[in-house]
Amino acid sequence: MNFNAVMIEQFTVGLMLTSLRILGLFLTAPMLSFRALSLPYRVMLSIFIGFLAMPIMDGQLPIPSSTMKTFYSAGLELGIGAFIGFTIRMGLLAIEVAAETLSFLSGFSYASTMFRDPSLDSGLVSVFLGLIALAFTFTLNIHLVLIDIVLQSFRTLPFGSWPTEWNIQNIMVLMTKSFQLGLVLSMPILLIYLMFNIIQAFLGRTSPQLNLFSVGFAFTIPLAFVTLMLILPEFQSVVVRSLENPLRLVRMGVEINGGR
Repeated sequence: MNFNAVMIEQFTVGLMLTSLRILGLFLTAPMLSFRALSLPYRVMLSIFIGFLAMPIMDGQLPIPSSTMKTFYSAGLELGIGAFIGFTIRMGLLAIEVAAETLSFLSGFSYASTMFRDPSLDSGLVSVFLGLIALAFTFTLNIHLVLIDIVLQSFRTLPFGSWPTEWNIQNIMVLMTKSFQLGLVLSMPILLIYLMFNIIQAFLGRTSPQLNLFSVGFAFTIPLAFVTLMLILPEFQSVVVRSLENPLRLVRMGVEINGGR
């Protein structure tokens, strides 16, 4: 086989663009961007997967015409992968809203509300539910689904093109639906703590000498564990429900633009 400079340059640019699309997913997807998976390892893994995905191109490797166009395509490919992972993160926003509500009402995040430190986590309950949601994404093979979507996008979505379905309007609709689902999940938590606060208010009126501030934490914290016992059996279906709309938007952008 004879190789010339144009073929080597074409293969190098194609490998770079393919790896950047995969790297964008590894930078933003919650189940692929955790701290245990270091950035150099993610970069090497993206290059390796990109090299294995080169036969999917079917001879559609880009021909570099100019330096500016190559850099533009590189940024666009990185943005496509990052958008797919960011969309999944927006879907899990519903669980974060419910977790933050429970953490705030139970008193676990009381210190963070008085003294806000961006380097610290907001509450134990939100971190706990976030880790469980992350574990469920692995048991549901969502990480494999995302990698499969990215690999299929190489056939349907050419280099240097952005899906028309991934616009601001659809992103705002997805954020709205995720926030609405988070509020729906928070309703049982709000109802339980509303009933407790009403009972606490009656006790405060009948026994003014009772220090309800110190007594309240003794009840709100065990009540949080009772609420978690009620939530956890159905938590897997909640994770599935929160990821339906993000996966639909991602597939819609890839398949519709591929059909065109």
